[in-house]
Amino acid sequence: MSSPEVDGRRARGERTRHALMEATLRVVAADGIGAVTHRRVCQEAGQPASSAAYHFPSITDLLEAALLAADERNSTELARIEAAADPVAELARWLADDFGPDQAACLAEYELYLLAARTPALRPAATRWLTDLGSLAQGWGADPQTVRVVCAYVDGMLIQGHVTGRAPAAVEVEAVLRGLLGAA
Repeated sequence: MSSPEVDGRRARGERTRHALMEATLRVVAADGIGAVTHRRVCQEAGQPASSAAYHFPSITDLLEAALLAADERNSTELARIEAAADPVAELARWLADDFGPDQAACLAEYELYLLAARTPALRPAATRWLTDLGSLAQGWGADPQTVRVVCAYVDGMLIQGHVTGRAPAAVEVEAVLRGLLGAA
């Protein structure tokens, strides 16, 4: 059995890791992946300058952890959506909200998601989003091909919306999702 002191240090370490992951996402959201350095993340997190390098030896480790933190939030949201009275409408609302006041967070996640195409170490973390979203669609009776189409639509719609500055309305997203799921 661990002593309370050891457990306290472990809990503090986990809080510090979490703060660094969240700070990494904020740095990416504000200035892009190229702005992520151990020093900048520590500043953003309000942690000592050596904290990030202690907990995450490489920038790739830090980016992977930040992507996993975003994945965890998305996974929690998808579980909430799955339990909703009308999960398709709830998913559409949640996706449309990605264009709201916190749209930089969505952009940061997509920057990390796209970085995974060039960084094999990030691929498992990036793949989790597709797996979780696909599981949701599969739970609605979608066949594997429709699951891929739904995932491609969601990713494409989010990226296109951010690139064009045209935020889709929840009713528009819902109509497309229902059309795709009905075509299955």
